[in-house]
Amino acid sequence: MNRFKLKKINFGPLTIMIFISLFLAVLSFILNKIGLKGIQTDNNTLETTIVTVRNILSSDGIKYILGNSLKVFKNCEPLIPTIVTLITISIMEVSGLFKHLFGGLKNVKSWVLTAIILFVCISSTIIGNYSYAIIFPVVAALYKSINKDPKAGIMTAFIGITIGYGAGIVFNYQDILLGDITKISAVNIIDNYKYNPLTNIFVMIAATIIITIVGTVICENKFEKKTKHSEEVDELVTSKVALRASLIAFAVMFVIMIWSIIPGLPLSGWMLDNTAPRYMLKLLGDNAPFKDGIIFILLCMALVCSYIYGKLSRNIKDSREYNKAISKTFQNTGFIFAGLFFASIMNGILEWTNISKVISLILIEFVGNSQMSGVFVIAVTLLVTIIITILNPNTIYNWRLASPILVTSLARANISPSFTLMIFKAGDSIGKCFSPFYIYFILMLGFLYKSDMQNEDINFFGTMKKIFPVVLALALTWIIIIIGWNLIGLPTGFNGNSVL
Repeated sequence: MNRFKLKKINFGPLTIMIFISLFLAVLSFILNKIGLKGIQTDNNTLETTIVTVRNILSSDGIKYILGNSLKVFKNCEPLIPTIVTLITISIMEVSGLFKHLFGGLKNVKSWVLTAIILFVCISSTIIGNYSYAIIFPVVAALYKSINKDPKAGIMTAFIGITIGYGAGIVFNYQDILLGDITKISAVNIIDNYKYNPLTNIFVMIAATIIITIVGTVICENKFEKKTKHSEEVDELVTSKVALRASLIAFAVMFVIMIWSIIPGLPLSGWMLDNTAPRYMLKLLGDNAPFKDGIIFILLCMALVCSYIYGKLSRNIKDSREYNKAISKTFQNTGFIFAGLFFASIMNGILEWTNISKVISLILIEFVGNSQMSGVFVIAVTLLVTIIITILNPNTIYNWRLASPILVTSLARANISPSFTLMIFKAGDSIGKCFSPFYIYFILMLGFLYKSDMQNEDINFFGTMKKIFPVVLALALTWIIIIIGWNLIGLPTGFNGNSVL
């Protein structure tokens, strides 16, 4: 009978994304035919619009797929930062600079390293989604340098950045945008309402510390025992003289970079958008040179420092080796780019069909029509936010949809607009970790493939299953923080409270 036993079939991530895309296509046809619709409220005018599901299997839908697939991929957010970061990491690895910088960490206790990575990842959200493209390969190189499985580090980094998006030790550009949307919604019910980005800073800092502690315990328990250490032998030479010279060069370039983002000093501030009203907008706004320039600046700094280190240490003997070194890290990166391509098509279909938008609007309307109050309305709002983020992990887009209803309905339950935003940010952070549509989950899969040295079976749902216990524990942590903060009645930040 054993001869007839069915073999377990494991579909690869690319196949899963194709299946999901096909499922979305069929679902769009069904939901379009049954007339599923949602009501969208304009944030400024409060006018309502009916939104329906569009059928991707129609002539317009087919035209969209054929005519826009390459355009969508070209505009895929992680694509360019990932390419630039791979170049940066490559030269730093081959020059021996990474080995020298990370070599001393071999004797650091595992839990200390995990805690540092989680804290840095949560704090890195100040630069937005660029943090994924930068930290994934850096953490992989770090773990490789200290003979640990890079996959554990990559998964830890993904969880830290994603679950920590609603936290952080300082507010970021996204917080400003979310605050502006919140203000527009709140002035409709609260006269002269003003939103300060520091209104939720106490919750954010507390969440950063608590998530780091809980995440360290869970990651150490779930990841470290299940991964194998790499025993790869490295013959690169380390040189104190080369390191000293590289650090001097780095210090000079770092001072120049800092000078370029300080306003009001002689010859300073030339990387800022001086037309913006606030510093964070000057630094990371859509028109700020520094926002997109930071990746290129880091590349230039890495190229110079690595070249100096490689030449003085003799790890790089001539320009030919230097040019070869730049492309070394691109080995085994095929899945990264293939994954981003199929993910961009999948997300393009999801956006065009309005499936996630209509379902989200229905759920948001449910909260708006409910008569719940206190802990119950907070819990339901968290749950709804998690669901709509799983369906479409675009924070700003979702808050534009939700804020006119959520801010108003929770204000009726005596929840302040700023705390309503904090509830949304917590749910958004949780939902992204569970979303198959989150492009940075696909990017993580690509780096897991690239860093796999034990020929493990890395698949879509298998990876989700592996990170699920950690994400679930941290999701519960977020929920306890939000509900507990409201019950205790602590101030959420400067001039901020959870209740009106």
